[in-house]
Amino acid sequence: MVSTSTNPNTEAKKRAFDLMLTFVKSQCVYVATRLGIFDLLNDRGEQTVESLAQATNTDTERLYFILRALAHVEVLAEKPGRVFAPTETSTLLVTNQEPSVGHLLMHLIEPAQWDAWKVLPEALAKGVVPFELANNKGVYQYCYDNEWSKDTFIKAMSFLTNSQVDGLLDVYDFGQYETVMDVGGGQGGLIANIVKRYGCKGILFDVPDVAETAPEYISSLGVNPKAIEIKTGNVFESVPTGAKAIVMKHFISAWSDEDAMQILANCKAALPDDGKLILLQSFVPDLDEPKTEADGIMPGIFAVQINVATPGGGWRTKKQFQELFEASGFKLERIVKTDNSLSAMEFSLASR
Repeated sequence: MVSTSTNPNTEAKKRAFDLMLTFVKSQCVYVATRLGIFDLLNDRGEQTVESLAQATNTDTERLYFILRALAHVEVLAEKPGRVFAPTETSTLLVTNQEPSVGHLLMHLIEPAQWDAWKVLPEALAKGVVPFELANNKGVYQYCYDNEWSKDTFIKAMSFLTNSQVDGLLDVYDFGQYETVMDVGGGQGGLIANIVKRYGCKGILFDVPDVAETAPEYISSLGVNPKAIEIKTGNVFESVPTGAKAIVMKHFISAWSDEDAMQILANCKAALPDDGKLILLQSFVPDLDEPKTEADGIMPGIFAVQINVATPGGGWRTKKQFQELFEASGFKLERIVKTDNSLSAMEFSLASR
């Protein structure tokens, strides 16, 4: 009798190899973004690898390996003569015009973030934050202490807002509130768009290092900065009063339950009795829910990155957020889904 062996499942094998080498794709696209390769191709059109190497002061032959790999995964297009041309994907990664996915990519893959992944086994054993173990400081402090990292982080957050805000404003009526405050609102992209669309008053609240860039950015969106009151401070100490509604987008998930409850207590104290708190968030799906959102984001995967970088528990499920807010004295009124990965959970005050 001749024994036969069953070949490994082909698709499973492909998946395993892809997972094995995904870090190579990440590093190739990071380096090309950081070098400004996509900017050069977008500004000047297709170019030879020699021209791109000269413009970026890099070794021609070693750069070719990276660009060829990016062509193999269709980030670039390679033509005869080692000529490289832009694609729709590479255009998204351009960073010399406005906040883009390229800024988000550089923030998530910059060396300090990468170092956190290298110590992940040790961090898991010790039960500590990988980023803090690798860099001896928290991710936000690191960004504030490094000008390039701070600028990249702020633009990355602005890109996230820009890519999701229209879908949100199409389904949630902020015009019902006289004044809306964005807590942890960065450069003010979200509150500027709310004010622009609905004509309400706006308040932006964040730390001074971040909010200092807000007036110029708000102006670039076609909104008079005077229409938005900018306030700075420490969210763990207090939240300004004066708003009928508070919004928080991808902010509370960076903190542990204990820290989040302190922030929520300060938000509650700042709201009037009939005020609302609107959580704007991507939710980790439950077992029976789709794992990928319409815009391609996988919240369950993104949640790991947040957990590696911050002391919080990362992105949570809808049920986990509801339990956290209810424990802080809020009552869930409704959940509003958008056409992207962002959803809105509207809460009222359950008690004082």
